[in-house]
Amino acid sequence: MGYELQHIYRQLEREQFAEEEYPYLEQVLNVVNSYQGEDLKTLRDTYLYLFGRVEGDRPACPCFASELSQILNLRYNSDSFIDKLLESDLVLDTEEPLDSIIYYLEYLSLLYESAENINTIRKFNKQHILSWIPVFCDRLIRTSQISFYKEVAVGLGEFLLESGEFQS
Repeated sequence: MGYELQHIYRQLEREQFAEEEYPYLEQVLNVVNSYQGEDLKTLRDTYLYLFGRVEGDRPACPCFASELSQILNLRYNSDSFIDKLLESDLVLDTEEPLDSIIYYLEYLSLLYESAENINTIRKFNKQHILSWIPVFCDRLIRTSQISFYKEVAVGLGEFLLESGEFQS
């Protein structure tokens, strides 16, 4: 994993992105660079604690909408998102649950690439993204014992809250 973080950092560093186009790039670079030398066993163990399943136990911070909604009694049902996802052009991993945060963010990326107007993105964000992902970020910040995952959650949360497309 150390080599992967180092590779990601070098790739991002090589790219000549305009700061106004990618305001979060510096924060991403700082987080990735900070953890290149991190104890990988600690990162892996924390990952398993936060997101993994051990003998039927729930993870500390589920990254699936249905599971997090059930634990925290959120009023969110992912069925309409899953319908949209299945109708999309995204390539789906058969082992990953369809209400995974990964698919929500990939679908959002697809919307950015193909949406005819900003209202389509705002509607999706209001109905799906803002219904549970900020709660996920808060829970990740509270349950992680190391700052790497906290920083990832803070970055995602800041993006969601500060991006103009997420305003109603």
